Amino acid sequence: MPERPVVSVVRCGAQADDEVVAARLAQASEHLGDLGRVSAGKRKVFVKSNLGIADVRLHQGRQVALTDKAVVRATVALVRRHFGGELLIGDATTDGPCARVYQMVGLDEALAPYDVRQIEPNEPPYAELKVPGQPLMFSSYLFSAELADVDAFVSVAKMKSHVSAGATLCLKNLFGLPPCPVYGRPRRYLHAPIRLPRVIADEGQIFRPCLNVVDGLVASDEREWHGPSVEMNVLLVGDNVLATDATAMRLMGMDPTLNYPEFPYHFDANPVKLASDAGVGPIRAEEVDVRGDSLEDLCKQFHVHRERSADVERVQPPEEDGERIDVYQAVLEGSA
Repeated sequence: MPERPVVSVVRCGAQADDEVVAARLAQASEHLGDLGRVSAGKRKVFVKSNLGIADVRLHQGRQVALTDKAVVRATVALVRRHFGGELLIGDATTDGPCARVYQMVGLDEALAPYDVRQIEPNEPPYAELKVPGQPLMFSSYLFSAELADVDAFVSVAKMKSHVSAGATLCLKNLFGLPPCPVYGRPRRYLHAPIRLPRVIADEGQIFRPCLNVVDGLVASDEREWHGPSVEMNVLLVGDNVLATDATAMRLMGMDPTLNYPEFPYHFDANPVKLASDAGVGPIRAEEVDVRGDSLEDLCKQFHVHRERSADVERVQPPEEDGERIDVYQAVLEGSA
């Protein structure tokens, strides 16, 4: 019988200083064994932090909607303990360059000692990456060419409710990678009903993050952006993206094995379940080796409102869709 993926859960107060956050994250990572295996033989590692929009809000000194800089820095420090190669970070930010949000949250200073190159996944050139195995929505997607030769992906996500997907964690974090100039803002072509959960699952198959970190110091309830803050006082680290997300969802009072129209999947299918069915990883509690602090002591009930779900991203095509399709075809044909 294959070993179960490991997810480590540790209590860490939102008011703890950055050094304590780093120490707690390092302690959590010890449950995963030797992290050197994550980067062994690798030349290029990409860290996907949640820098999607300029929703820069603090509660208890911690980011509410974006991954907190202390958690990103602690994760990068863990990677750098074992990896001396090229290390990238970025997000296809929907309301301006990633560099703007990167600086707004203080990552430029926080990561300066670690030789990390911040990239702009929105910018060309683009590369076509195919979905291995059985695609659920499209057989391939365009991404920044910077990602085409990345050897390992690290997903550092913020714990949030999500109106369309129920929750946004390490898997949904990958949806920030398709470039807006190709797919519209905010990736509207991919964000349409029916497409969104399947696109997210496809991205899980393409990238398969080998290290997954959930920033639950302060979380966001009800919706992914501009939602009310929730002090969760928790960090999670896992070696499988779905096992990590499923564990985090249980902390949020959500069942990762359910599907539309059950809570919290009021709007569309459950992308975590779709990705699990596609072989990305397990989501059932008995299939995950959860270590560290007790889940029962850390759980809080999150919410997703049906009323808001009903208003999300109807199938009206964006004005730029015609141009988007032309750009997409031109890139595939080598003329752009």
